[in-house]
Amino acid sequence: MKETFTTDHLDNRHRFDAWRDAVCSRLINAEARQVNAGTFSGSFGYSMLGHVDIAHHVSQTALVWQRTTECIRRHPNHDFYLGYVRSGIGTLRQNDNQSRVSAGDVVIYDAATPFDFAMDNVAINIVHLPRQMIEKEAPAIARLAGKTLDLSRPGMTSLKQLLEEAFVFNAESENTFLAEQFANTLINMISVSVNLQKGDDALKPDLYSRVVSYLRQNLQEADLTMAQIANAHHVSPRTISRVFAAHGTTPMNFVWQERLLACRKALAEGKARNITQVALDHGFSDMSHFSLAFRKAFGYTPSSLLRQTEA
Repeated sequence: MKETFTTDHLDNRHRFDAWRDAVCSRLINAEARQVNAGTFSGSFGYSMLGHVDIAHHVSQTALVWQRTTECIRRHPNHDFYLGYVRSGIGTLRQNDNQSRVSAGDVVIYDAATPFDFAMDNVAINIVHLPRQMIEKEAPAIARLAGKTLDLSRPGMTSLKQLLEEAFVFNAESENTFLAEQFANTLINMISVSVNLQKGDDALKPDLYSRVVSYLRQNLQEADLTMAQIANAHHVSPRTISRVFAAHGTTPMNFVWQERLLACRKALAEGKARNITQVALDHGFSDMSHFSLAFRKAFGYTPSSLLRQTEA
């Protein structure tokens, strides 16, 4: 049976509390507060897809959900929840993980441990994943609590499509057997997608070395972009950024420094007599900017280095 709730017919004084109670009664019991006082508007929908609970809630304001230790003690719940963010932005913190989320992101959170989920004008689809059931199919799901799933991994495109279809599927008008089939397919797709996620520790060394090699081979590409780098390695720009952040830099800063080092090497070895050509050959297009960056990096100008090699 499908249930829907909206605050539109309520006095504004009671809207947030009524909406919060509707969400908590069907999903996770948690503390919630508005970030700013003012008019609140929200809606909540809940239904059964076969044996799977699915829900959708919208809040047109900034708010914070907190599943505290005290809340867990008073309202035990050991299940997982998958959230598919349809619009808005937010930050999820759980188990020392922190994830910025926006439209299109898929996150996992665990009702058994404290979390903090700040949302700003968020619409989110939610699938309830009973712990015993999902851990049987995806044993490592707990390590993903508080994280956004890597959308570049196999299965994620299909999962997002299935999540969209699940929330328009009218189980009441369909054959019960078919509704159960749909539910089983959704759970299987979630399990496969979770299992195909790669841990950062396994991903970083190999991916970092491959990207570094790629960047060094393409320093001459003046229009090199994050999207181009990510596409060349079949991952998302966010994954590339995360891997380089672990090494204290960004991909584009790395490219910049490598270009400067390559230019200095070419000039120092006497392989070029024209500074402009050296800069262009290594991806620089603004000569004045190149000269300033070169001096800042090495403490002398490219022209002074060129004069030394000619002497």
